[in-house]
Amino acid sequence: MKKLILLMIITAAVLILNSCDNNSNNPTDSSQTDKGSLLVTSNPAGAQIWLDGSNTNLVTPDTVENIQEGLHNVTLKLTDYTDTTFSISITAGQMGIVSNVLLTSNIFTRQFGPVKIYETTGTTAAEPSGLDLSSGKAWGVSSDSSSLVDIYYSTNGTGGQGYLVQSADLNGLVRVTKFYLGPGINIFDEVDSPDKNTGAWINHMSDSPDSNYVFLYDHDGHYSKLKIVNAGGGVPGEPAWVQVQWLYNETTLDKRF
Repeated sequence: MKKLILLMIITAAVLILNSCDNNSNNPTDSSQTDKGSLLVTSNPAGAQIWLDGSNTNLVTPDTVENIQEGLHNVTLKLTDYTDTTFSISITAGQMGIVSNVLLTSNIFTRQFGPVKIYETTGTTAAEPSGLDLSSGKAWGVSSDSSSLVDIYYSTNGTGGQGYLVQSADLNGLVRVTKFYLGPGINIFDEVDSPDKNTGAWINHMSDSPDSNYVFLYDHDGHYSKLKIVNAGGGVPGEPAWVQVQWLYNETTLDKRF
């Protein structure tokens, strides 16, 4: 009887040891079982993905792995766009999906035109030659609103060059506007303006629709991007005129477009 009891004890001990060996060979990794992942896409793509205030060094579209189960804050960061933050609950062993997050531009521009302005000679009050860039309104250079004029269409351009669109101060008005010839004809090409203190800024531009757009820097410290899109007149009974279209950056000293 004693031998039987001893044998049972030995058998039980062996089973316990084997169980311990099996557990040591196949440990349960709790650090993985309580984690999930998150797929994020955005419009536009290429935004940095920040998780709970830390940069994951990933950009959209991509998947963040090994996220602890629970509620997390995700922030998307992209140059020229406002940071976008949202919260999401992560479930262990599952992938969360947040798709097509719409990012909002932090470049605040207004589009104006086409607006017609006329040459300064032989025109009436109904044919204004000056332009207020900030409001998009045309004013006569001799009207009560002439103090608002940034640029105007001159019959006798600076340096005797004939018809030019130029800075208002060249007509004895207060406001000074700088001009810089742009690299193309499409004002929506997202090319930024050079700084007002660098490069070949001048006080006028050609009146030809075939010319490239120009960057402008006005009396109030705002940048614009302007293109002459049409021209006509210059015949008996119709003064010469140009139509202009432009983007006006509403943020002072902001060169981005």
